[in-house]
This record gives sequence, C-alpha cells and structure tokens, in this order.
Amino acid sequence: MKYENFDDAEALSIAIIVEEEGLEFYTTLMKNAKDSKIKELFSKLASYEKEHLARFQQAYREINSPISPVQGCEDYTVDSYLKYLVDTGIFTEKGAARRLAAEITTDIDALKIGIQAEKDSILYYTEAAKNTKYEAGKMAFEQLANEEKTHLKLLAEQLKALKKLVS
Repeated sequence: MKYENFDDAEALSIAIIVEEEGLEFYTTLMKNAKDSKIKELFSKLASYEKEHLARFQQAYREINSPISPVQGCEDYTVDSYLKYLVDTGIFTEKGAARRLAAEITTDIDALKIGIQAEKDSILYYTEAAKNTKYEAGKMAFEQLANEEKTHLKLLAEQLKALKKLVS
C-alpha cells in the first residue's frame, strides 16, 4: 500500500482493515482448529476483533463528520515510520487473512501467526496513538493496543500449553 499523507482518518481506516482481517483470520481458524481449547480461543478472539472493528468504525465516522477537521501527520519521519509499519504488517491488506489461513496446517502454526499479528497490531496502534491529533482516535488506539496485549498473552499461553502436549 502506498500512502501520500498519513493522517488521522487514514490511520483509522488502516486499523479498520487490520481488525476486519483479524476477524476473518480468527473466524477461519476457529472452524479449522483441531484442539477444542484452541477452537474456543479463536472464537473468543474473533468476537474481540468484531468489537474492535466497531470501535474503530465509530471513531472513523466521528473524525469524518463536518465538525471534526482531520489533521495530517506533521513529522515526515513519523509519517514514513507509520507507512513502514503498515507495509510490513500481516493484516494491513485486504484478503491477507484468508490467504494466510489457507496455508496453515497445524494449530501451532495458527497460534504463531496470531501472535505475530497481535504484535503488529500493538506496535501500529501504539505508534498511531502517539501521533494522532484526534482525541477519540487516540483513545481508541490506546485502548485497543492494551487489549491486543491481552490477546497476545492468551495466544502465547495457549502455544506454550500446546507445545507441552506435543513434546
């Protein structure tokens, strides 16, 4: 993806894509998981992604209302950095989740990709929160970065438990 002027609305629209792809990913994995605990975890994560999506969509609607002027990123170094985070993230492109989910053959692989996706989200949301000028967007990014940390922990714990069972 190429971004000319990274602004608050664009940061939120990218977050919407990340959450849509996360929802698709976890929903697909839930259907394909072999282990019942992992199936349950992916179901829970899919519902969280759906909630996150709704929050970012609401913030996006607010930022695009006539009473909320959208401001661009003023620091071009930050602008480039955020673009690189987007360009290298797992779920920043429509259809990425479906392609990745189709390639997964084990629950362990699914958990590892989920962990990486959560790390990508945490990093992007944290940086976007630091640089957005729009208060509702800033709050959404900060809240969801913290929630993604919880998801990361859940996935990591499940991966550890599954590895113990396999070895």
